[in-house]
Amino acid sequence: MRGALGNNESTSENFPGRNFKLDNYEVNPKLSYLLSRSTRFDVFYQFMNEENSLGDMEQLKQQKVGTSFSYTDAQKISLNGEFAYINNDFTGSAFSPVAYQMLEGLQPGTNFTWSLLLQKRITKYLDANLSYFGRKSKESKAVHTGSVQLRAYF
Repeated sequence: MRGALGNNESTSENFPGRNFKLDNYEVNPKLSYLLSRSTRFDVFYQFMNEENSLGDMEQLKQQKVGTSFSYTDAQKISLNGEFAYINNDFTGSAFSPVAYQMLEGLQPGTNFTWSLLLQKRITKYLDANLSYFGRKSKESKAVHTGSVQLRAYF
């Protein structure tokens, strides 16, 4: 189990509507199951409470429940994935810069996120990474992003 207390602050003389001072705390219990030396499954929960003490006094109570897995073959391949259900109970205007910061780009209400990362060693000096991220909220279409990276070691 992990817990955290934190704060985040931004001030601007030219854009006072973008000023915020966020205080938060979170609790993150996680249960992991090691299937073998190379395979792990996790189930996790996160509760986060965040409040803005400036401006419109926005508040967020976020609950996140999900599962993840990891497979690693020390010589050649690594595969990681995650799926999460996120419920954002948000008070305030969802279309402000402060809301975007607090909601981390997600929407108030129900959200889903998922990710997959594949890392493959091609040769002793060359690795390839393939990453995919998705998110979906109740009111919007799914958003898919990905990247491919080829890394050479000299």
